[in-house]
Amino acid sequence: MRRSRCVRISVTLPRRLLTELDKLVSQGFKSRSQAVAEAVRRLIEELRVDWRGRVVCIVSYCYEGHHSSEELRELGHRYLDVVVSTLHIHVSEDLCFEAVALKGEAERVRSFIREIGRVKGVKHLAVSAVQLSEL
Repeated sequence: MRRSRCVRISVTLPRRLLTELDKLVSQGFKSRSQAVAEAVRRLIEELRVDWRGRVVCIVSYCYEGHHSSEELRELGHRYLDVVVSTLHIHVSEDLCFEAVALKGEAERVRSFIREIGRVKGVKHLAVSAVQLSEL
């Protein structure tokens, strides 16, 4: 008997997330399984960074509120040693999007990212990082 390279698992999702998954499937995936496998591959790739040594990365996020803006600006100034550049986009009167380029010691960069995640009003935090020794 030949063994399949795939293993069947069961996943429980909130109804709203399942609806979004089905929309993705209708846009070019063969099945829910293919879409979920691709999502898991991307998550593993994103989280696989070896957070040692020096890294370069982009951290992006949305936030609401003037208080969040002030706190994020202060945070950027405390981490001038790793912040290379910041792109700020006004999405609406109350919502902003930022992408911050970072380069430096991995632990310092991770500390900055953790601090951003703690700011009230920050949503949709995403990180794309590469260890400099891999380049």
